[in-house]
Amino acid sequence: MTDLPTAHRFPWEPAPLDEKVELLARDVAYIVTHTAVIVQSERVELRILVNTPRGQIIPRGVCKFTDGTTVEFQDIGAPQPGAPEMLIGELMVRTWDTAKDLGLQLE
Repeated sequence: MTDLPTAHRFPWEPAPLDEKVELLARDVAYIVTHTAVIVQSERVELRILVNTPRGQIIPRGVCKFTDGTTVEFQDIGAPQPGAPEMLIGELMVRTWDTAKDLGLQLE
């Protein structure tokens, strides 16, 4: 019987250095090209966190609704693990659709 190398390794086995460097390079490339944007609001339904490509214009200021609810978009700098990826336009549409579903109207 021949000893063939396995295509996988177990979690407790250390990764080869070249594999670690490759994974770090991939992560750094993503960090350099993406940022995280959080939608802050008093209403839990309107709070959203997404990763988005850098270079987009993020709306500034606070948007206020007639019931006193506010919404603010904030760039927090580094992308966040596990957050979905979305363009700013898509994030604005999602936020606006959620506000409409909640019956909110702009002041």
